[in-house]
Amino acid sequence: MIKKFLFQMDDPTKINFKEDSTYMLIKESLSRGIRCFYNSPSWVYASLNKYNQIKSSNLELSLTKSGKLTYKSKKSKDTNLEKFNAIFIRQDPPFNMEYISNTYLLSQLQNPVLINDPSEVRNFPEKHIMMNFPELTPPTLISSHTPSILAFIRLHKEVILKPAYGNGGIGIKKIKINQSNMKKFLTKYISKFQNNPVIIQKFLKNFNKGDKRIILVNGQVKGAVLRVPKKNSIKANFHAGGTAVKTTLSPREKQICSTIKSFLKTKKLSFVGIDVIDGYLTEINITSPTGIQEINRLNKVNIEKDVIDFVEKSLQ
Repeated sequence: MIKKFLFQMDDPTKINFKEDSTYMLIKESLSRGIRCFYNSPSWVYASLNKYNQIKSSNLELSLTKSGKLTYKSKKSKDTNLEKFNAIFIRQDPPFNMEYISNTYLLSQLQNPVLINDPSEVRNFPEKHIMMNFPELTPPTLISSHTPSILAFIRLHKEVILKPAYGNGGIGIKKIKINQSNMKKFLTKYISKFQNNPVIIQKFLKNFNKGDKRIILVNGQVKGAVLRVPKKNSIKANFHAGGTAVKTTLSPREKQICSTIKSFLKTKKLSFVGIDVIDGYLTEINITSPTGIQEINRLNKVNIEKDVIDFVEKSLQ
């Protein structure tokens, strides 16, 4: 029987197919004869009639001659998501109530392999998940309480500020203790992100040497890339102009990966991208980790094959 994979993601016709990681997962699946479908989280609903049924319309994906993803404009009839062999949760944050509500629905599914487990995606937003590994992280505060943030800044003199539920480098700021009108600045910054908590981390002096993205599949390291920020920038994210540089793992980075391996496997977080700066774990990305194409090009590997191999093995 032909396998069917569902990719819950942002519109696949609008992605950059020369950079996007989800594109590589879909392309690899199609090459194996797997039928691939796209849906948006806003199309998913629960139908309660004696039994729970989690349903969604979807669009079947294919590749154009130029290699781009496409689909027919007409949605399918609503489908019980139990009929899919695997579902990839790949839409980008913001991690808001729509995102959370969707994980409640997907967590009811019994049959599909889920990448990543929606219950754990909900439980561990990537900028909070490091709370499980305080010994690996730089000094960090997660708060919207201005007095606590001010005290943290006074202690560490120089910090990085970022929204707790953002992505792609959005909102990242470097703050020094001599910032003018600090309290007013913080109040405005927090309100900009709906008064949600923000992440404040001690500024790491060697940030300009790069932010290392390491990809793990079922807890195993499959590749890494060093993201180096542009001159006079603190943002190493590729979305923010960071440059991809070939790299290897240091003993400290290998230790970090070894330390978190059991946690990731236990929580069924099978496709993960972690960020390490100056020997410190700064994020564990589990919503829609990226970096596959950059690592592939620099190291002549095919990480998408490792991911799909893992999924197919899980189906046996």
